[in-house]
Amino acid sequence: MIAALAFGASRAFGLRSIRDAGFVPRSTLPVSAACLVANGARETLSSLLAAELDFELVEPAIPGPPERRLLLAGATIARVRGRLCDGFIILRPAAVRRVIAYAFGEGESGRERLSQIERATLDRVVAALVPLCNTLCGTLGAVVRESEARAAADMATYFEVRATSAADFAVGFGITRDPAEEVGGRLTLDDLSDVELDAAVEFARGTLGVPAFARLGSGVTVALETPLGAAGTLRVGGVAVARGRCGIANGRRAIAFDNHAGSTAA
Repeated sequence: MIAALAFGASRAFGLRSIRDAGFVPRSTLPVSAACLVANGARETLSSLLAAELDFELVEPAIPGPPERRLLLAGATIARVRGRLCDGFIILRPAAVRRVIAYAFGEGESGRERLSQIERATLDRVVAALVPLCNTLCGTLGAVVRESEARAAADMATYFEVRATSAADFAVGFGITRDPAEEVGGRLTLDDLSDVELDAAVEFARGTLGVPAFARLGSGVTVALETPLGAAGTLRVGGVAVARGRCGIANGRRAIAFDNHAGSTAA
């Protein structure tokens, strides 16, 4: 399971307020999959509502039971049967009112119940969003109206697509099973045999100011900070990985590593 660091509500602690930290489960649903759904929702709703709408994505999360009940309270919920899992399309009461108002070009109504034509319009909006669940659930099957209690019990992962324009509404998407965490095999030396690395041996080191650098020329002696006979350093990609003694082996410059590197000459 992947966990993410989260902070709870602030509470008073003397003259200060603190927030308790803890780890919460993190969804393994790829953000790229949620982005595909969000882009599809933008195109679909912009076409249905005859307006250029902009959306933002609230990334996938795994809400706990209290959060699920709060998210689904009074919502219109469509359950989409899928081959991999079931999906949910969720429109909370405020989103329903705003979508209907935007569709008819009217102000938001305070009525709780929808008229017959408003209900038909909402059903058409939900039906247009159903194909987007293919990215989340695989091959799609039947679509049914779901109750809050059943959806709250079955939903595992949730993310939201929010309209950032004047429409100001959000469409929630949920799935019944968070994707399994993919764990790849361990790398071996054989897997890395063709990888080339830049290596260098540093056997003397010093600093040179700009004025001294400007006076460099043929025959100039440069004093280094590293004393004679000091160990050399093998750097791979700029990172020091071993130390050893520099010298000549078989007529070639070489470095003999100390015990930390296996006492090997190269």
